[in-house]
Amino acid sequence: MTHWARLKNIPIFPMMIIVFIPFFALVIFYSINSGIFSMWCLRHVFRILGGIFVVLMTCLVKVSFWRKYAYHLYFMCLMMLVCVAIAGKISMGAKRWLDLYFFNFQPSELMRVLLIILLAKYFSIFSVEDARKTSILIPPIVFVVLPMIFVLMQPDLGTAMILFLVGISIFFVSGVQIWKFVVGLLGMAAAAPILWTMLHEYQKNRILMFFSPEMDPNGAGYHIIQSKIALGSGGFWGKGLMNGTQCHLDFLPEKQTDFIFAALGEELGFVGCVGLILLYILLLAYNLCVSLRVRDKFNQILVFGINSMLFFYVFINISMVCGILPVVGIPLPFFSYGGSALIVLMFCQGIIFAVDIEQRVNRYGFH
Repeated sequence: MTHWARLKNIPIFPMMIIVFIPFFALVIFYSINSGIFSMWCLRHVFRILGGIFVVLMTCLVKVSFWRKYAYHLYFMCLMMLVCVAIAGKISMGAKRWLDLYFFNFQPSELMRVLLIILLAKYFSIFSVEDARKTSILIPPIVFVVLPMIFVLMQPDLGTAMILFLVGISIFFVSGVQIWKFVVGLLGMAAAAPILWTMLHEYQKNRILMFFSPEMDPNGAGYHIIQSKIALGSGGFWGKGLMNGTQCHLDFLPEKQTDFIFAALGEELGFVGCVGLILLYILLLAYNLCVSLRVRDKFNQILVFGINSMLFFYVFINISMVCGILPVVGIPLPFFSYGGSALIVLMFCQGIIFAVDIEQRVNRYGFH
């Protein structure tokens, strides 16, 4: 199987989607920056090109490689999280990055996909009947909880939530019985008062403001109030590029990162938002089809887990921006400004492409 043979079998339509979305975001970045192609816009272009390169290189790697080195990669990333806790770079009150001189890297972004690879390998060796045994579930629970602890120390509630939800999804698809999830949820509910005391003050305020942001409109409730104003003022067609008042007057915070969807809604309105959501739906549908088509259990769980992570990213971010969920700091996939998240998501999609290529080649041969 030559490298060229693998690359020429990359599915064109989903590849076009993951390239179009970040370039679409670049248009919004240019607009909310008053039509100035600033240095951070240029950095985004280089990140897109780097992401495309990562997708292509990932497609060249056999899926068996990730299965073989799943534990090695997981524990390597776990050690990186330990390094962040000890000597990580502090920015905006959070210690989440490793300073690698040429760029800052956020290991928690990579841990999301490495956890999926590890759980896929672990559950792939057990049957559905085996997965129902309580003793079988102890190691994967530890695998999920360990990185969550270090991520919560940073603090990064959003990433910890994604790790938890992805872990639950993989447990479910692997055959874990429903009553065990119910028991786990009841246990979490009982431990809620203890978990509440472990949250930072700003995290508590974000949760409280979810119920009534008007209690502190100039403080903890400011983000969500301004986000709703931006979305609502866009109407059906939007105010037009470079005409969004909430963005250009700097009322909307984090307008190029966590709240980029609100900026999109203000300038391109309901039509722009629905268009972006449709692109996500098409990508998620393609990934789900790949998961249903493959016969190898490791590949099935791997693709399902990555697709679940992508879904949670999209659902939580948009719900957060609309005020349906509390603000937890989760970026919009392929759309929010940020290097680590974009590269890791491109890497994830590259793995799915590699699974799709191999299963099509094994079934039909090259064409």
